[in-house]
Amino acid sequence: MELMSNYLESYEGRDKLLRVLSYAAKLATVIPRSEENKKKFKIFGSQMSNCRVILRLLDDIPTLNYALTYNWTNKAADSYIKWLEMIEIIVDVIYSPIETLCWAGEHQLVNVDVDKWDTLSTWFWITSLYISLMKSLRKYKLLLKQREMSLKNKCGNKDEEKALRHKMYNETLVCVRMLLDMSYAVSYLPNGTLWGGKLSTWQVGALGTVSSLIGLYQSLIKRAN
Repeated sequence: MELMSNYLESYEGRDKLLRVLSYAAKLATVIPRSEENKKKFKIFGSQMSNCRVILRLLDDIPTLNYALTYNWTNKAADSYIKWLEMIEIIVDVIYSPIETLCWAGEHQLVNVDVDKWDTLSTWFWITSLYISLMKSLRKYKLLLKQREMSLKNKCGNKDEEKALRHKMYNETLVCVRMLLDMSYAVSYLPNGTLWGGKLSTWQVGALGTVSSLIGLYQSLIKRAN
């Protein structure tokens, strides 16, 4: 109880829980037979999603600050991961204000082509997910190589082996989560673009719920440790 209470006091904790509720409500639309109850689940899921969007409106300044304070010239242990991180920062810096503009357009605060900007926002979302997936795959590969070297040379103790396995397990979960997120993110693209518009509400909810629960689990485990 105390762990969850402290967790929900943080931005991350509230966002993770709202994400679970949002996609779980979408998944739940497959259960009721009446259209009225389906509509209620859709409304609830939509409102939870809107809460997350409102919270993300405050991300512009932290995202820009992170980009400005990031050590772009520092040499990393792996140049591939370093390049991916730099590209990811650039994508996020552009993506954040685009999402804000979409929100403003949807609520008629500014006069923009909402569909056009929403599609652009979705592409940046997918790109960010893809970069995160590539980073995790690379990290997993490096960890696997490290573990193989350790076993070959018999230089690692049980604690180090356990820590390596835990890191590999965590990166595996991240990869699964990114793949799930990309699967339903593409469905938000216009019809005719890949599988845009092909997934139903409950299918998006199923993929999103599994991904959200994995993310919540990882976040709670990290906080508990």
